[in-house]
Amino acid sequence: MILILKQRRWRCTNPECLYEMSESFKFVNKQRRTTNAADMLIVDAYRNLLETSAFIAKRFHVSDSHAHEVFDLYVKLDRLPLTDAISIDEVHLDMDGDCRYALIIQDFHTGDPIDLLRSRRTNVTGSYFVSILTEECRQVKYLISDMYNPYIAYVKKYFPNAVPVVDSFHVIQWITRSIDSYIRQLIKKYRQRDREYQDKLSFEQQSLVTLPPSDEVYLLQKYRWLILANQSNIRYRNNPRMDAHFHALMNTYDYEDALFRMDSNLWDFRDLKEKYVQFNSCNGGNPIQARAEITVLVQEFKESRQEIFRDFVSLLEKYEDPIINSFIMVERIGNGKIYDARLSNGPIESMNRKVKELKRLGRGFRNFEHFRNRFLYATRSSPVLNGVTDYNPVAYYEEDDF
Repeated sequence: MILILKQRRWRCTNPECLYEMSESFKFVNKQRRTTNAADMLIVDAYRNLLETSAFIAKRFHVSDSHAHEVFDLYVKLDRLPLTDAISIDEVHLDMDGDCRYALIIQDFHTGDPIDLLRSRRTNVTGSYFVSILTEECRQVKYLISDMYNPYIAYVKKYFPNAVPVVDSFHVIQWITRSIDSYIRQLIKKYRQRDREYQDKLSFEQQSLVTLPPSDEVYLLQKYRWLILANQSNIRYRNNPRMDAHFHALMNTYDYEDALFRMDSNLWDFRDLKEKYVQFNSCNGGNPIQARAEITVLVQEFKESRQEIFRDFVSLLEKYEDPIINSFIMVERIGNGKIYDARLSNGPIESMNRKVKELKRLGRGFRNFEHFRNRFLYATRSSPVLNGVTDYNPVAYYEEDDF
């Protein structure tokens, strides 16, 4: 709303006095073109990560720099207290040489970000965690992270009563990446074969010959997800559809069989991967049973003829305790409900996407403190402003005040 405000002025008619007094308004200060409430409306608009400073400034008829200054004036957020279950992960910011990978610390129970550090480097994280009171650090029981060794080492360095927890998603991701790497090598091999055959035909016919993709390259490129995806997530279709490459009616099972006939190793990869996926999906809240089952799996993988899963055994043995700890269940709060959930880095991974979205929409940031406050203010459920506190955005007054 644009309000046209006319200010009245009074002057004493006594020529020896000529005292002047201008009318004052409690909802707007002198020499301002916006009401006192506009500042807090601007600050509140920053709660939406999808709105840039330029968009907010345009909505409230102020400059970009003014909206930026108003936000920095009132929003200075402190670190939240540590809880018994915290998650940590890095996110790529690349603001400057000292701020390439920022570190997010999250409360697993509520999903609120505890803090955002400008770097995951030891010179930043070391002084940060040491500055936290020992009593508060002793309250941490579970430190959830990926398989980055410096994160796991935080337990011994800063949280004496905690146990490390390796997120199950990253363990399965290690398997799928290894299998995907094998498939990429297959594609490379068949492409090289196809190029050699194409060059031979071109030489024999004395003209350039362009061949369509071979059956192997076509299958591996378009349907390798049948090997990489969890079988429980695949919707198998029995009804055949015409395939433009093979010129035949084919369904999901047909593509799967074609892949297995092409390379029998793919069958072993899918079978062994699914055994770990099924193990991971069971035993939630029962880490003792999970430890017994992982011992059987390790022995089976050791006896496998696939080098990928023999290497996977080394990973399981190295991180066995943190992996078993991921089967522990604790309370989480979400959507107005309290429920039990396995310890994982799933919530913090979704928060990483919000950081990247904020960076993308802002087309880059130079001031880390502004970026940190903007991110924490927009993602915390009930942020408490620690900036200027003597500011009342809504002034209530009586008509007699005038």
